Amino acid sequence: MAVSAGTPPRTAAFPPIPLHRRLYGFGSIYGKTIRDSRLSFIIAAGLFGGLSLVLSAAIGTVFPTVASRHEVDKLVASMPASMVNLFGNATLMGPKLGTLGGYLTWKYGSLFAVGAGLWSILALSGTLAGEAARGSLDFVAASPFGKRRIALEKLAAHLTVLWLAMAFMAVLLTIASNVFGDPSLGDRIPLVGAIGFGLWVGFTAMCFGGLALALAPMLGRAGSAGVAGVAMVVLWMASGLDVGGPLVTVSPFHWTANHIPLVGIYDWPGLALVGLVAVVFLAVGVELFMRRDLGVTSGLSLPHTPGAVLGVRGPVSRAFGDQLPRALAWGIGMGIMGGLLASLVGPFSRQVSGEANLIATFSKVFPSFDFTTAGGWLQLYVSLFYIAAGFAATTFVSKWASDETDGRLEEILSVPMSRARWALAGGVAAIVSVVVLTVIVAVAISAGAAAGSSTAGDALLGSASLGVYAIAIVGVGFAVGGVWRTSLAAEIAALFVIATYLIDLLAPPLKLPDWFHQLALTAHLGQPMIGQWDAVGVVACVVIAVGGILLGAWGMGRRDVSR
Repeated sequence: MAVSAGTPPRTAAFPPIPLHRRLYGFGSIYGKTIRDSRLSFIIAAGLFGGLSLVLSAAIGTVFPTVASRHEVDKLVASMPASMVNLFGNATLMGPKLGTLGGYLTWKYGSLFAVGAGLWSILALSGTLAGEAARGSLDFVAASPFGKRRIALEKLAAHLTVLWLAMAFMAVLLTIASNVFGDPSLGDRIPLVGAIGFGLWVGFTAMCFGGLALALAPMLGRAGSAGVAGVAMVVLWMASGLDVGGPLVTVSPFHWTANHIPLVGIYDWPGLALVGLVAVVFLAVGVELFMRRDLGVTSGLSLPHTPGAVLGVRGPVSRAFGDQLPRALAWGIGMGIMGGLLASLVGPFSRQVSGEANLIATFSKVFPSFDFTTAGGWLQLYVSLFYIAAGFAATTFVSKWASDETDGRLEEILSVPMSRARWALAGGVAAIVSVVVLTVIVAVAISAGAAAGSSTAGDALLGSASLGVYAIAIVGVGFAVGGVWRTSLAAEIAALFVIATYLIDLLAPPLKLPDWFHQLALTAHLGQPMIGQWDAVGVVACVVIAVGGILLGAWGMGRRDVSR
């Protein structure tokens, strides 16, 4: 037998992956992380951009005259200093508080910063530590990538979506202030002011997110997120209440207290200090991840989950065990903010009740609200909690959909269980998770209302409307996931939440047609914070929830499992 010798044939070179496919998640850790973060980006960009647009439109309409702006200044000046400074440096703004940028900064600036901080904390505490704990990072580490490169690419992906959301917010702030603001009242916000506000929100998020990233290799995902979240809330309140001592000294909110870019007041050194600390935290987190074994932490975490929800008693138990940490996280976060707000609206309503001109201005825009009561103000603010509850529901949908998109569904269906039953079990678990979230928020809001000498019973029952709305969003997501694609279920549900939120807030102050306002699902729930419910809206939410889950189960039974 003759054997030919020579150079073996060369295999064909693997074709290079185009840039657009790398960004979609092929051939790049950075691209895959961007792709996995698309839901969080939609939520963040929709929330911050939508708030910028709606609040600019509403403020310009609610306070259209010089007299109404003077009423705002007078009202804030009459409030206790501790309550004023908790939300912003009204003293430094002076007469500029009555401008669109001043009122938006004082009333809602902390909401932007704390909201972005929570997003960054949850993302950076889990992007490395969470995957390491689940074991999925072992496959990535087995590839020809160093641990530092893995950490840097994942970190770069989060920073990309964070700053894209901030850029989107800055652009909408500038556009909205120029469209809805009154130049004669000083409402126009220049682009540099909007960029300065975006830098403040982004650097604050990076700072506390970086703290979570630095703690994650040692404390794990739950421990690092908990410590960083508590630190953010404590430092924010310490700075606002001016308690003095080391807490205020180390607070990023205190360092940037004089940075109010939406009214043309800048403190670039203070802002740079926050950015520098954020970079240090992020660098420490990357280095600690590189120097520690994957998944080895000190074990600081929540108490062990009861056996009933560990997933050993059927498909519903398994699905609920997967959802429970998210329900607790959303419930505690929303409960803290709701309890704080509910404790303030009582004194605030009593203070406002003596300002007849201001009450008349608000009543023209929101004629069905009684602003002399705490319940009326809670009902005005509850729209912010509707969007939070809706986004919480989208994360429940996302967790259910991940069984199919991550490839686990094939293993789950290897036991005697149909695809329709899997969808039904996931829907029941998502609704139970909404109930858990709602109970936590309701207890916190009622406790805060009682502390502020308001009616706790109405606040407790009214908070149930958050759960009613959230289960409807679950139904929308399950219907999309079952009939169409689970990979788009959470994204479409999030877009539905954003559209509902914008319509409900934009229609009344801008006096848009009533039929347009009726397109918002939340417009059909009545005023539950003062005990006025719309039974039709409640029934509609329940029908959407149940019908959506049943439709999703029917759709799953008629299509193949895919990604």
